[in-house]
Amino acid sequence: MNMALWQLRQWGRRLGAGGLLGLALLVLALGAFFMLVRPLHVQAHAQQQRIDQLRATGQTVAAAPVTTAPDPIAALPPDSSAAATLGELEQLARAHDFELTRGQYSVATVNTGGDDAARLARWQMVFLVQASYPELHAFVAAALERLPNLTLDEVKLKRERIEDTALQTELRFSLFVETAP
Repeated sequence: MNMALWQLRQWGRRLGAGGLLGLALLVLALGAFFMLVRPLHVQAHAQQQRIDQLRATGQTVAAAPVTTAPDPIAALPPDSSAAATLGELEQLARAHDFELTRGQYSVATVNTGGDDAARLARWQMVFLVQASYPELHAFVAAALERLPNLTLDEVKLKRERIEDTALQTELRFSLFVETAP
């Protein structure tokens, strides 16, 4: 046992610190190969064999039936729901511990093309908010999740001093609603 230990020490002295580090990295790379890469290679090979077998027998794998997507414009709420949506945004802001104190609103009509095409109204809203980043992030995520016809167009963040936790933020949203043709 002492002879084997002496031999290991001699090899360590010959290799030096750089050689020992390289040897350790080589052992680590081989371990990663056999633990991570090799099982994926075996799995990919098995899948390729399954594909070749299906092609040889002429079978096809049944694909999920293609369903036609409903008209997204038909799913939009009517123009009269815009006020309710704004109220819901204010409730979400209060739930996340800040107020939508000041906002600018403008409405533009968007024609989707063609004579019989649906017409949309795009409500553009700009809110100036002072909140911490986690509150702001949670509010935006909840608003976009709850209101599928709401889009976040722009976010401007400003912090006066580095030690401030509250950000002065400008949020620009667009709300799409269907108008009467």
